[in-house]
Amino acid sequence: MASPFPRIDVPRKWFLSAVAVLFVVFALELYLSVRLESQTFDEPAHMYAGYSYWLRSDFGINPEHPPLVKLVATLPLLVDRPKYPDPAEIFFRAQSGFGGLQMMSQPGSDAILAHVRAAVSIFVFVLGLLVVLAAREMFGDAAALLALALFVFDPLILAHGPLLGTDMGATCCIFATIYAFYRYVKRPTLLRLAICCLAAGLAFAAKHSAVLIFPMLFMLAALDLLISPQAKNQPPAAPGSKRRVLRMAGAYAVIVVTSIVILWAFYGFRYAARPGGKQIVPPTAIYLKSLHHPVAADLIGFAEQHRLLPESYLFGLTDVTILARDGRPMFLFGKAYSEGKWFYFPSAMLIKFTIGFLLLLALVPFARALWQSDLRREMIFLLLPAVIFFVSAVSAKVDIGIRHILPIMPFLIVLVAGAAVALARQSRKWAWAVAVLLVLDVASSLHAFPNYLPYSNEAFGGPFRTYRVLADSNDGWGGGLKALHASLARRGITQCWFAYSALPNPRSFGIPCKSLPTFFSSFVDQNPQSVPEHIDGPVFVSEEELEDSFWGPIALNPFDQFSKLQPSRAIAGEILEYDGSFDVPLVTAESEYVIAQDLLQAGKPGQAVPHAEKAVALDPNSLNAHEVLSAVYAAQHQNTQAEQEYQVAEHLFQQVPPGYANIMFPPQDPIAHH
Repeated sequence: MASPFPRIDVPRKWFLSAVAVLFVVFALELYLSVRLESQTFDEPAHMYAGYSYWLRSDFGINPEHPPLVKLVATLPLLVDRPKYPDPAEIFFRAQSGFGGLQMMSQPGSDAILAHVRAAVSIFVFVLGLLVVLAAREMFGDAAALLALALFVFDPLILAHGPLLGTDMGATCCIFATIYAFYRYVKRPTLLRLAICCLAAGLAFAAKHSAVLIFPMLFMLAALDLLISPQAKNQPPAAPGSKRRVLRMAGAYAVIVVTSIVILWAFYGFRYAARPGGKQIVPPTAIYLKSLHHPVAADLIGFAEQHRLLPESYLFGLTDVTILARDGRPMFLFGKAYSEGKWFYFPSAMLIKFTIGFLLLLALVPFARALWQSDLRREMIFLLLPAVIFFVSAVSAKVDIGIRHILPIMPFLIVLVAGAAVALARQSRKWAWAVAVLLVLDVASSLHAFPNYLPYSNEAFGGPFRTYRVLADSNDGWGGGLKALHASLARRGITQCWFAYSALPNPRSFGIPCKSLPTFFSSFVDQNPQSVPEHIDGPVFVSEEELEDSFWGPIALNPFDQFSKLQPSRAIAGEILEYDGSFDVPLVTAESEYVIAQDLLQAGKPGQAVPHAEKAVALDPNSLNAHEVLSAVYAAQHQNTQAEQEYQVAEHLFQQVPPGYANIMFPPQDPIAHH
């Protein structure tokens, strides 16, 4: 006979008081940490996009993601009313970034960002409430309080909860959908079905990966029909069983149809992405041809041809599919890969989860009450969605941040909480083990405060060593400008160099450092300057400049020499400080290339020649330098020299591993172009 789960009830007054205290602690953690962060990489783009939706219904801005989260986050802007920069008619991925950069360059932008972050935080607070409700309904009061404690002190939740990104919004809506469906199958009512439909529609409108809720719900419905208590007491052909199958099938159909209607509502029931006949750059039909995967291309093409879903949503779905199939460069354990690998997310979990939580997760199989009691439905509803989402993420090749598997976290937290309560009731030894691991979990989180975004557990050196093993949104995400300014001011440093890997101009944060050339610095530096071949520190380098997200293979990275050095500091976990004197010929070459490119675009090829030639002389392996020198010669009608430089650039490009094709472009023949 199955043993009952040891549900532990707490007096209602004490339960509500404990929940309130934990939420107050959570709010303080979020506020006190996020106020120290400058805008992270994606936030200005999402903010500009959401504002565009409210003011212009221009859903062609930032079509990479559906509109729900961006609309909620930018509600305060309808009161603040910052100036809206008209969108530049450029490549879609750059359009929202430039618009956001212009918005964040306005006076009072820090207050605007604070209001946006406060609005988007509604998702993480709703998610916390749902975790409490789900854990309480499944495992009792003690498990609910334990789940909330794990949630409140989880570094991943704390890192992404207050930031304007789509991951936390999708996490909230996906968990809400599954929990609402769990409540519906337990006791089918029209109200519970309506709540599930609403949650599913919001999830569909939050992030493209939320489309996974449909296979999740289908499999959950099928398994529940097989294992639920009603099904066990009836033969397959029983009339009651048939009614349950029909009711479940009907509910699933209603959820799917309603979700699609809700998605259309967020786009104003308009197919066209942009108003007034404007097109996304490139147009949807043309961009779809970039998807070289027949099944996906046919399905999305069919939906586009028959206008089954809004154009902006289909464009974003195309973009997500291209990235998932073709991949992006990956950085893990100090090694760069040309594309994502299956072991990225398992490794990232080992690094980014607290040791206490990892060990509690490992103890779940030993919680006998979870497996021996009548909790099959609860276990399936917690495990199956997490497994489906995790397997989908692992099979894709977009391995740039653990935030992409954030939707598995609430399921794991509720599961761990239930297991911890069961273990604590098994024996006193288990109770002590659970208590120790909980203390370790909370202590690790508190020790990392306020650096939650670059968090890694103690086995990997903590937040200030994460850059050695992970990159991108795992390690600062471009939000360290306030921390750098504070560090420079505290130490009285006014002479320095800075290589920064995001769009905001460091000078707007009072950072006096001279700029070193990066992929993004050319967009914000209106008057690029040549960098001497020898510079004196301190030199500050964003950790992303040391791997190949922007530069391509490490051999093409002018900052590779710094990756071999030990930094004296890791400010905010992401800006590395190097003290001393340095010979930087490759960095100088890059600065000369930027100047030559700038002069060429200004119609001054004659002035660009010496800079382009110096860039090639200092870095003969620079594809960019040879390409710009070829273009400069062509503009000067020196066709023979232009052709020679183009051939060198073409040869260098052919040596680049195929996995970098989506971040690097083949050189253009300037003779053919002219």
